[in-house]
Amino acid sequence: MQKYQYNLPASSALCLTVFKALLLFMVITLGGCSMLGKPVEPPAPEVITIKVPPAPVEPAVVEPEPEPVTKPVPLPIPVPEIVIEKPVSLDVAIIISRDIENYHHLSNEIGRLITLKGGTFEPLYLYQQGAAEIIQQIKHEQRQQVVAIGLEAAKAAKMLQQIPVVFCQIYNYQDYNLVTEHLKGVSLIPSVDQQFKAWKEIVPELKQVGVIVGDGKQPIIEQATQSAAAHGIALISRAVKNDKEMWEEFRRLIPQVDGFWLLPDNRILSKRTLRNIVPYSVKHTTPLFTVNGLLLQDGAMISAAQVDSDIAEKVVTRLLATAPDNTIPGADIVPLELAHIIINTHTAKRFNLLIPNDNTEINIERWPSSEDSATLTQ
Repeated sequence: MQKYQYNLPASSALCLTVFKALLLFMVITLGGCSMLGKPVEPPAPEVITIKVPPAPVEPAVVEPEPEPVTKPVPLPIPVPEIVIEKPVSLDVAIIISRDIENYHHLSNEIGRLITLKGGTFEPLYLYQQGAAEIIQQIKHEQRQQVVAIGLEAAKAAKMLQQIPVVFCQIYNYQDYNLVTEHLKGVSLIPSVDQQFKAWKEIVPELKQVGVIVGDGKQPIIEQATQSAAAHGIALISRAVKNDKEMWEEFRRLIPQVDGFWLLPDNRILSKRTLRNIVPYSVKHTTPLFTVNGLLLQDGAMISAAQVDSDIAEKVVTRLLATAPDNTIPGADIVPLELAHIIINTHTAKRFNLLIPNDNTEINIERWPSSEDSATLTQ
């Protein structure tokens, strides 16, 4: 194939070059507009995965379910148990040791008080019946309580064992082991406090009082020492074993004291000793205080006698206090609260003492007088 070559003039060549430039400009412009019509999407972001260790899992806290709210039920108020003790019914046998007047007076007073308390009583006399016979009778009649007046009566009543017994008119009770849970007593000694009160009123300068006792009397001495101190008196005591020691100790003690208290301890007091003691005290102008009214006629200055109503009240009170098991609560021996004070006017004048007027707190009586005959027979 034969190629033909055309040679254009210079002006035409220029025009062609301009035409090509315009054509290229148009292509570029149109391409740019086309590109502007579509938004250019940004490149996708790179995803970086970071591994984070898992957080520790705390144990789940389980909340307790709330308890159902209920109104509190009030507890029943405890009612204290009321124990109504059945009052003691008095059904008493009174055993009397000896046929002497003051024992009979006392038995009657105790029986009278038992009757006032709605009870019953029966006197039984040891000088009429044997002890075994009386005890058998008490068991047969099912008596509930016993009162024993005097030593022999208390020794007999001790055979009953489970029946409550209250004894009186006994001084040396400890020598016979009379006290048990079912067997207790009332003192023989009139009110110690009233005795000291009377002594101090009759002998105002009384500071020291001597007393001599046998074995086993420490309890009464301790009580008396406290009572004496309350009245400004010091009690000086000695213990002896027989009447010989009693007489010797008495003579040593008299110069040291302002008065002497003579207790009815037959273990250390013989008739001979008593005959010596009273005149010796008068000779040495030392007042003698006693619980034996018979010694007034021998020269004793003051005698303190029991009061039957006081003894009876203490006896019956002890019976009424008997426990359901027939035991008797309280002290082995309960003291008396009254005393009948008798002053020997002859001895008081010999000692130049002024006899006080009647005292409303103390039952004071002058002797000799026909009114004192009953007291002096005790």
